Amino acid sequence: EVIRGLTVSTSHKDDHYAVGSFDGYDVSLVDRFDMVIDQSGKASEHSWVILQVTLEQSTRLPHIFMKPHNHAEDAYAKFFSAFNYLKPVNNLFHQTHSHEFNARYEVYANSSHAQDIEQVLTPEATNTIAARLWPHAIEIFEGKLYLYTAQTTLNETLLETCLESAIWLAQTLDKTEEN
Repeated sequence: EVIRGLTVSTSHKDDHYAVGSFDGYDVSLVDRFDMVIDQSGKASEHSWVILQVTLEQSTRLPHIFMKPHNHAEDAYAKFFSAFNYLKPVNNLFHQTHSHEFNARYEVYANSSHAQDIEQVLTPEATNTIAARLWPHAIEIFEGKLYLYTAQTTLNETLLETCLESAIWLAQTLDKTEEN
């Protein structure tokens, strides 16, 4: 199965593809490279390590994207062009989310789904996301959880941490969806 997610394009190149399971979840990992052309026509290189986790219960969640505030906008230009219905929804949440989460992430979704999203992205969950998953981008789309790591220096510890954190989030989403 091809790993899709925000970086899918006709020009990307994938290396180091791995598949397996962890704590009962199907997991795929790929090192992806692509040239991204911004609105002015300037090309820039981008690399991501993408961890995809197949959700068990949360297959009907709406499309959610959590963009770290410190990431360059040009890396997401194609994504937001393709999914122009995704808008920032942090300010539509009724519950109070931590300052740390709001300082680190902007949540994008269809604004009509903001209340549904807040049922799974509770203040407790977003607080943990800010602590465990930042500075990685996160996407939930069509029953898959994607964790995007743009760090250039990868090591076993970073990959283990990403895997454990992604599985924690998958379990959190699935547990919420069961209830």
